[in-house]
Amino acid sequence: MNVVYNSPRGAVKVMLRVISALTVRETHNRHGQLKIGYLWEIIEPVMFIFILTAIFAYARQVNSGPMSPLLFYTTGYLPFMLFRDVMMRTTTAVKGNIQLLTFPQVQIFDLVIARALLETANFIVVITVLVSIIALLDLAQFRLDDLLGMLLAALYLILLGLGSGMAFSALLPLFPSLEFLVSALLLRPLFFISGVFFYVDIIPHDLQSYALLNPILQLLEMFRSAFFLEYESSHFSIVYISTFTLCTLCLGLLLQRALRRFAGGTL
Repeated sequence: MNVVYNSPRGAVKVMLRVISALTVRETHNRHGQLKIGYLWEIIEPVMFIFILTAIFAYARQVNSGPMSPLLFYTTGYLPFMLFRDVMMRTTTAVKGNIQLLTFPQVQIFDLVIARALLETANFIVVITVLVSIIALLDLAQFRLDDLLGMLLAALYLILLGLGSGMAFSALLPLFPSLEFLVSALLLRPLFFISGVFFYVDIIPHDLQSYALLNPILQLLEMFRSAFFLEYESSHFSIVYISTFTLCTLCLGLLLQRALRRFAGGTL
């Protein structure tokens, strides 16, 4: 056993086993024994997108440019949901599993990675199912442009959510109300200003530079530009997105390192 812990390869194997076990545990804890729990992870966002499209279509206020309204909301809401869920789940990862930190094999990093992986898997399943339904029922015409670009945008959203979640998770023991504040004062405004309901070209030109300080808005532009062959956006910067994401990840890791004693565990 000492060889396993003293060798880098052995340490990685132990970490991967722990993360795998934590992911399975998290799945069972979230849904229990009810199979409908797994289905609801798919049904809820699918229903929301169809209802949202119907409401805006009825009100005749859909402004999706060359993009299908149904797919426009799909490529806005689901990527934002990916960022939101990764951030909120990792924020409460330690709080919800504090007793596991008594095991020497389990580290804080393992807890947050397990939750981030679960949310990533949910996103992949939901967007695959929804786009398949749209294609099979011929609800909208589309031609997928750049799969790698979509995956890259999704990866940035995951890393941005992970870095933010780790930072808030480290601060949560010191500020117990932070979870509510993040949800109410950060995520709710972000939901309306990050491009879920609009694309950058409809923003007045003199306000675009301010709006684009929001990296989530840039990432949704990047995701839609990669998804739609008919839509090419120039309103995102890989350099800005990469820098913002890297700084957020470093901040999250530094706060976890500095405040780990308050969580009752070590990195």
